[in-house]
Amino acid sequence: MNLSAKTGWHTNRLADAMRKALSSWDQRVPTGKLNAFLGQLQSAHPHPLRGGKQARILFATQASTRPPRFVIFATGFLEHGYRRFIERSLREEFGFEGTPLQISVTVREKRRR
Repeated sequence: MNLSAKTGWHTNRLADAMRKALSSWDQRVPTGKLNAFLGQLQSAHPHPLRGGKQARILFATQASTRPPRFVIFATGFLEHGYRRFIERSLREEFGFEGTPLQISVTVREKRRR
């Protein structure tokens, strides 16, 4: 949000933006809804190939609020650009405006037989 304390430009919008950010600070997304959203997102925009293999998102959960923290379990490393894409999509879908989102990715280890 752009504003100026010196000239008073858009200072009237500050209180509304703070209220909106504070309400999204406490927001919790159910795991089922989050996984359904990420499944649709991944099918529409799959992760780019890396080393001939494509990382898949297995599932995700919201670990905490204040600030909202999401943990994604995947089959491989998710590149920074794809993480930012997921973050932007979460903001648009669930209304996390003005709130910092923390997204961590846990890579599933291959099972030994």
